Amino acid sequence: MSLAGRRILVTRPPAQSTRLMTLLREEGADPALLPVLDIAPDERALAALPKLVEAADWLVFVSPSAIDAAWPVLASARLKAQLACVGAASAAKLAALSGRAVLYPSDGSDSAALLARPELQQLAGQRVLIVRGVGGRAELGETLAARGARVTLAEVYRRVDGMPDWSLLDHGADALILTSTDSAERLFRLAGRSRSLTLQCLLYCVPHPRIAETLAAHGVTRIVTTQADDAALVAGLSEWFSRHP
Repeated sequence: MSLAGRRILVTRPPAQSTRLMTLLREEGADPALLPVLDIAPDERALAALPKLVEAADWLVFVSPSAIDAAWPVLASARLKAQLACVGAASAAKLAALSGRAVLYPSDGSDSAALLARPELQQLAGQRVLIVRGVGGRAELGETLAARGARVTLAEVYRRVDGMPDWSLLDHGADALILTSTDSAERLFRLAGRSRSLTLQCLLYCVPHPRIAETLAAHGVTRIVTTQADDAALVAGLSEWFSRHP
């Protein structure tokens, strides 16, 4: 087992890390949480969400955090809208919760990949509700609006700084898993200058080239890029360590 005994740090919020941590342990790794961000629900936005959903033809969730924040207030709603997600993992989660089919890209895990789906090419007059965090990327909404959709944003949570235990870095780590550009930026900002060299020397595993680019801009040179799925992240790390024992 190439991950046996490897200390792997996971930067997600604790509530979103359970499956990834379990998969790492099953491969023999020694995972630990280093949460550099957390999710704070916006109660006012969530209270308004059920009424917005009633008028929607499409309901699009851009992240697992969007599902986690919004689904508790939508679970009892009568959803008529078609459901869509940016990534396969989010789609599987939403399908399990809703019991309905969810549109998602099979060959990517970002807004561009979802926008390539033929079902989203002609949207004249259709009402699209995008559920996301405050300050999310504009590409998805702007492109759908350009295709004729009436787009509404439901920003149901805020990303806030987490409370990482930096002693985990000080005692050594074999790799660090980052799953968003926001997490990458927060990691270096929260760690401060005194730990920047340590961070630059680490091996990173990420699910998107955009995150890798952010890390490279911070001076990181060892990056494994995988598909956006917990199993793919673990497999990517395992393969790397099998080639670099």
